[in-house]
Amino acid sequence: MAEAEGLRERKKRRTRQTIIEVAHELFQEKGFDSATLEEIAAGADVSVRTLFRYFTGKEAIALAPLDEMGDLTVAALRRRPADEPPLTALRCAALSAWALMSPDGGSLRRYADQLLPSDEATPLAGAVLSRLIVIGDRLAMELVDNEVLLVGGGTGGGAGVDGSVAGTVPTQASLSTVTELDAQMIVVSFLGAIQVAIRSWCRSGSTDLVELLAVVEKCLDRICLRT
Repeated sequence: MAEAEGLRERKKRRTRQTIIEVAHELFQEKGFDSATLEEIAAGADVSVRTLFRYFTGKEAIALAPLDEMGDLTVAALRRRPADEPPLTALRCAALSAWALMSPDGGSLRRYADQLLPSDEATPLAGAVLSRLIVIGDRLAMELVDNEVLLVGGGTGGGAGVDGSVAGTVPTQASLSTVTELDAQMIVVSFLGAIQVAIRSWCRSGSTDLVELLAVVEKCLDRICLRT
């Protein structure tokens, strides 16, 4: 019975991921507004009724990669040591979440094309910005909820997907000095560095994830040196 339930869950995850991939391919090809739920369902080889078992609509499908990365990063952040510097904890949590998602380069480029904040005033762009704010608030609250936060200290040695970080030299501060405002500023800097890295990678025309991770590390090193 447990094996059967495991198979069902795996099938559901595959179906959900297929819907996301097909949808983002159509968004790239036709534009978000022009792609229809019927086309997405047909491309994923499911009925529209089945599609609605997984998602409430096109916006939810478009935002799904962002939601998943946010959920996984929050979960990974909760597992980080309480005495770890905030930026180090965020960095390791994000890399851990990335390893679990393990997208391919082409898929990530399609996600980025749709989800990177832009100057276009579209409903989807507004939804992306709202979701980034929510994710940022969740990450900041996880930092505040730690018993002790650490400030300062660079991570010049870089971080691996296993969460290991070399060269961290933290300076301890109690929760009375590291406030919710501090946590919000740290998270905004962190998310901004990630966005800068992804934009740079997209502009280069690359689909190589190793290259993207190198740019992400470089951007995170820059903000670590300034904290």
